[in-house]
Amino acid sequence: MPPIQRKKVNNLKLRARTPAYFRALALVGLAVTILAIGVGFYRSSGTKDFRMKGMPTQLSKDVVAVVNGFERREVEGDAVKYYIKADKATTFSDNHQELENVYLEVYNPENENPDKISANRAVYIPAENKNFNAYFMGAVNIETRDGLRVKSEQIGYDKATEIAESEELVEFSRESISGKSIGARVFVKDKRLELLSQVEINAFADENAENNELARANLQSARITSGRAVLEQLAGKIELEQNVNINLIPKAGAGEMSQPTDVRAEKVTAFFTDKEINKLELNENVEVYIKPTEANQKYTKTRANRAVATFDKELKRVELYENVEIETTNNSSKPTKIRSQYAVYEKPIDKFELRNNVEIVTVEDEKPTQIRAQEAIYEQTNGKIFLNGGAEITQAETLIKGDRMTAELFANKKVRNTLVYGNAYLKQTAPDRATEVSANELNANFAENQQVQNAKASGSANVTLVPAKPEEYTKATMFAPVAIRLAFANNVLNQMQTEGRTAIALTAPQGKTDASNKKLTADTVKTVLNSNGKDILKAEAVGNAELYVEPLETKAENYKTTVSAPRFDCDFYAGNNPKICIAEKKAKAVQVPLVAGENRGTRTLTADKLTSNFNQNTHNIERFDAVGGAKFAELDRNGTASQIIYTASDEVVRLRGGEPTVWDSVARAKATEIDWDTRSEKSFLRGRVSTTYYSQRQTNGSTPFGKTNSPVFVTAERADFDHKSEVGVYTGNARAWQENNYVRAEKLVFQQKAKRMDGEGKVQSLLYNARRKENDKEITQPVFAQSDRISYTDQNRQLRYEGNVDIRQGTDRIVSGITDVYLNENNEVTQTIAQNNVVVTQPNRRAAGDYAQYTTADEVVILRGNPASVEDAEQGSQQSAQLTVYLRDNRVISQGSSKQNGTGRIRSVYKVKKQ
Repeated sequence: MPPIQRKKVNNLKLRARTPAYFRALALVGLAVTILAIGVGFYRSSGTKDFRMKGMPTQLSKDVVAVVNGFERREVEGDAVKYYIKADKATTFSDNHQELENVYLEVYNPENENPDKISANRAVYIPAENKNFNAYFMGAVNIETRDGLRVKSEQIGYDKATEIAESEELVEFSRESISGKSIGARVFVKDKRLELLSQVEINAFADENAENNELARANLQSARITSGRAVLEQLAGKIELEQNVNINLIPKAGAGEMSQPTDVRAEKVTAFFTDKEINKLELNENVEVYIKPTEANQKYTKTRANRAVATFDKELKRVELYENVEIETTNNSSKPTKIRSQYAVYEKPIDKFELRNNVEIVTVEDEKPTQIRAQEAIYEQTNGKIFLNGGAEITQAETLIKGDRMTAELFANKKVRNTLVYGNAYLKQTAPDRATEVSANELNANFAENQQVQNAKASGSANVTLVPAKPEEYTKATMFAPVAIRLAFANNVLNQMQTEGRTAIALTAPQGKTDASNKKLTADTVKTVLNSNGKDILKAEAVGNAELYVEPLETKAENYKTTVSAPRFDCDFYAGNNPKICIAEKKAKAVQVPLVAGENRGTRTLTADKLTSNFNQNTHNIERFDAVGGAKFAELDRNGTASQIIYTASDEVVRLRGGEPTVWDSVARAKATEIDWDTRSEKSFLRGRVSTTYYSQRQTNGSTPFGKTNSPVFVTAERADFDHKSEVGVYTGNARAWQENNYVRAEKLVFQQKAKRMDGEGKVQSLLYNARRKENDKEITQPVFAQSDRISYTDQNRQLRYEGNVDIRQGTDRIVSGITDVYLNENNEVTQTIAQNNVVVTQPNRRAAGDYAQYTTADEVVILRGNPASVEDAEQGSQQSAQLTVYLRDNRVISQGSSKQNGTGRIRSVYKVKKQ
């Protein structure tokens, strides 16, 4: 047998590398290295004809040599290079060789252990340029110096391409790792291995073996199946394709690695350094499932189109891309489900980073907690969630959303609290109402049963109570620039407390045109709700408080009302409608008419305490109760009292206590009680009525006083005023006066438009002065009058006394049934006419008749009667139809017939003075 050439042995090399290992949540890396084999054959012949698939079909059949019991050992110095033996070695004329029951050992100077190959058959075919092809067939067994064992029915090697391959079942093992595939191809030069079909790799931890990769990775076993696998040693990567499945079972007591892991994908690429995987790429239908055990119910299941896993001794990080689905739990509770387009799972800290249309359902039950955002960080073990971009959480009847959000979870994965930043919004829905909260920031706390306990809305905060049936309930909206604190009881809103200038708007129910909109503002407002949480029970408004009420209907009797005070305390009817609002300390109400009118203007009501009472049906203010220094004003009309009551139904202002007073630009009036009917423009004063007209001119000539610039005073027990007709009626010991002039009666009526005064009942007056000459001197004397009735008309400056008229001027006196007195501009008598049983008396003189006319200018009295008579104690007496008395001359002239005295008879009686 010719010697085997050392060069040929060195050129036949097949290398295989076994799978190294995968760390937790990873794949077991496959590296099959097929040993390089060099074979030199002596030429032999007479081999049995056999051709394996892939062998050349044109081989020589001419045997050159046949050697039985072939054996060869190549030594270089003291070192063995290779050893080969075969039962038979046949050499053919084309120099190819065939060996039967062949066995080969190849040594490496650096390793005492040889690489070994055995097979039933072997074929060696030389080629040009010192290349060759070698084929091993039938029970091929390879055992490398580093413990790799490979079995197959055939293995071929092409020296020119340095490719070793098999199309049969290939089985391999190394220490605790074994595997198989249908077909394998090794690119020796490129250090690349291809497992072509039905790949299966299994690994088991061996605690007794040194440097066991699975033992160091805390794995008990690992199994990989795929349709195809490629190991590229130079690139440091392994590619698995076609329905890749990886199953990892950890060792017992492996801590965080104590759970089995299943990985599935259509394509897996593993990147490794020094036999350790550091990155894993998964593509198409990716699924990674960290499975629960009896001892640990925690699990995580992920799905995506693509994934990248990063390792450092164990799995550190997994990136998931496109259509990501995650199901995870850290205890025995129901799982959390996550959807997004991108996710990063940081396993050591159990944290998920999520992006693009993130959806999280922490617990999928009858009341799931649903979370949405563009970006999210979910720290499962810590129970924290960070949301960014369109953040939204729905839990039971509560919705929370904003630009950014932080949430903490209970152990049962329900939300414990949330902190929302930017466009924060909370909505709690109930069958009959919804509570909506919005602000720049919002902090909400929940109980484990998902019920809201409290919330704080900060920065431009709004709270709205929206009725489910807007036609039945008033919509309430609250605004505060600093903050609103909300407290809940049994999952319904119980109380609200604001910070900063607050406004509460109450919108009238739909369809109720007779209702009104209301707005309450203050520096801070505390609101308490009914137990049903749908409507307000009480509200406390503190600091520059203001209540605004605007009826929906524009009609004459409706007013826009603004009530202001340092503090308000309001009670409410059901349906968010105010019942009563009490304003403390210098309260003020201003009412502006919705329909302007000649005598309808802005009304103002002030008091130390002002109570606004609302109608339950119309929701408008139906009554004001003002107590303590109360004052009411409309246009130039004003009123003050200790207490003022205003009722909207009749628009009457009632002034009580503390000397009620009303006044305008014309007059001022006081009484024990005053009722001011603003709708009918009437006033009613009762008890010790006292009126002051600022000047006689202000009465428009309705009073018979002479000084136009001096005030006029009127008192009575009662006074009624009709401001439209400008009529004032004083009853009960009525008295009007100006300086020393006065008129008194049981009833006095002043008609300013008609410039007229009427009085009746026990009339007394001192209204004018009379001028006369006495002892060549002109003197002025006041004139006193009494009668049953009195009237005065300014048009002709006439005073009329009727019924038991008794007029006195100094010592002069006139009694009659009717007396008309005519005055000049200075309220001096120009003429007096008396009728019906006229009697004029002076000292030592008496005149009587049916008619008497006195002219002041000439001091002449014309007396008519049937007959008229004058009796003078010194001059005697006269009777005639008409007598003319010249008071200055102290003489009387009688006339005969007149209309009153047709007989014309005159009778005179003269007295003779004794000497």
